Amino acid sequence: MKEMKNLVSILTIVMVFMFTSYTVNAQCDENTSAKKHSKSECTTASAKVAAIKFHADYCGACKKLEPKISELKKEYKDKGVAFVVFDFTDDASKQKTQEMAKAEGLETVLNSYKGTGFIVLYDLESKKVIGKLKNSQNVDEMEAKINAFL
Repeated sequence: MKEMKNLVSILTIVMVFMFTSYTVNAQCDENTSAKKHSKSECTTASAKVAAIKFHADYCGACKKLEPKISELKKEYKDKGVAFVVFDFTDDASKQKTQEMAKAEGLETVLNSYKGTGFIVLYDLESKKVIGKLKNSQNVDEMEAKINAFL
């Protein structure tokens, strides 16, 4: 019986460690978590447009969208577009997304859309949604839509 209690204790500790180390944060971009950044670092003063990806790790459309986003990030690195990820993978990532959206002033966008696998273009000056990019579009079509607002 004592061995069983020890085993349960060890398994509990391991599971807690795994859960806390695996939790995904809402992100300013694919490499830096919002938890580590202030509002000004996520949607910089020079950014005119936020490209907000609605993401979940299990989303097939999100996976197909990723190479296109990588190209867009290279193209618009210093051209006034801030890339933001709203992560809906699990409860913890949803909570982090809500916190980040509130800190960034993006709650309206977060609450206006359901689902994953698309990008919402948001004008940071007027505080209005100005477009939506879908997985069915190619990179050139996405760039044309972004360029219309820069």
